[in-house]
Amino acid sequence: MKTNHDTMSNPMYVEIDKCRLCNAKELQNVLDLGSQPPANSLRENPNDSLLEAPLKLVHCPECSCVQLTATVDPAYLFSSYVWVTATSSTARAYSETYCAEVLKRVQDESPFVVEVASNDGTFLKQFKDRGCRVLGIDPARNIATKAGEDGIPTWAEFFNIEIAKKILSEVARPRIVMARNVIPHVKEIHSIVEGLSELVDDDGVVVIEFHYAKTIVEELHYDSIYHEHLFYFSIQSLCALFAQYGLKPFDAFESPISGGSLVLFFSHKNLAPSEAMINLQEAESASKLNRLCTWQEFGARSINHAKSLKKNVLEYAGKQKLIAYGASARSSTLMNFAGISHNEIDCIVDRNPIKQGLYTPGTDIPIVSYPEDLKKLEGKHLLLLAWNFADEIVNDLRAGGFSGDVIIPLPGEVHIR
Repeated sequence: MKTNHDTMSNPMYVEIDKCRLCNAKELQNVLDLGSQPPANSLRENPNDSLLEAPLKLVHCPECSCVQLTATVDPAYLFSSYVWVTATSSTARAYSETYCAEVLKRVQDESPFVVEVASNDGTFLKQFKDRGCRVLGIDPARNIATKAGEDGIPTWAEFFNIEIAKKILSEVARPRIVMARNVIPHVKEIHSIVEGLSELVDDDGVVVIEFHYAKTIVEELHYDSIYHEHLFYFSIQSLCALFAQYGLKPFDAFESPISGGSLVLFFSHKNLAPSEAMINLQEAESASKLNRLCTWQEFGARSINHAKSLKKNVLEYAGKQKLIAYGASARSSTLMNFAGISHNEIDCIVDRNPIKQGLYTPGTDIPIVSYPEDLKKLEGKHLLLLAWNFADEIVNDLRAGGFSGDVIIPLPGEVHIR
């Protein structure tokens, strides 16, 4: 393994030379997005130094797992976090649907529910409101503390097999264990999946939500590639991992989160797969998602798209700097890879107060609060970086009186509303 750190006390990163799941060597290149700062490393001073690490996607020839080569210290990435689930009205609305779908699959009116990477407790609150006992596990102390203050008991810990054993000894064995949009993030993935398997009741379910690789490829979500996301799972690669720990898939449904995610249900029991599960697996097989050629074509399309986006932005910025909306992690990859910075973007509007007053990593754009009077933006045009919430955001903008063009980079080709 290759390690790297600078002299400014920035955290170390490590580059792998074999697959994180099966230890196979000869990993095949898919897409090199260059050296970039971690996507959520926002700063108060744009002159502060930043760690940069390779952002390179590779494909394993043995297990077909698509993954990053560089692992940034998880404590640096997650111990103080800036994404808050409740910021998005889409996520808040979806939390109700998610809760109802999960409870359908458990024969228990008030099960004990544990969520790994529970963030601010938005999803656990739905279960608590239905009479369930809940416990959140999240490494971000700032957000875990806030969740606890809001009535969702939360341990500020990185989940692994040891934390699973601690829950069993100090609390109880849960009937439902959830991990939403976290399995692709974790360095010690075998310890986490072993912990999930150890923790859940024999009659219970493990519920995994993840940004689906098929959607990433088909809709060109290359902006979802950043250092927090070590893995880009297909159904095949995820199920192969969970099978190593005695967990078998039996059902699934689709999620709107991240522009297209899947929720898979696992059990220790050999349950008959649902029609939805079978259909998704057949569609994945037909799409050739797990083949190297599919991913290399995705890489080539991503490079061309980034060039097209930069061209569109320059055409607008040549007359007047754009404003942007959504200082998300994915926006960091998008702008750094396309070469868009403070030279073209005047500021980024974001509703999350944790981000306001800070500067974006690598592109040095100030993040500002959502203006109370959008008519003050008269004559300006906007780059929608949080494109995965396009309908929600564009509707809000238009209702507030914003009349400028909205550049929407993805999914697919760049388009204007």
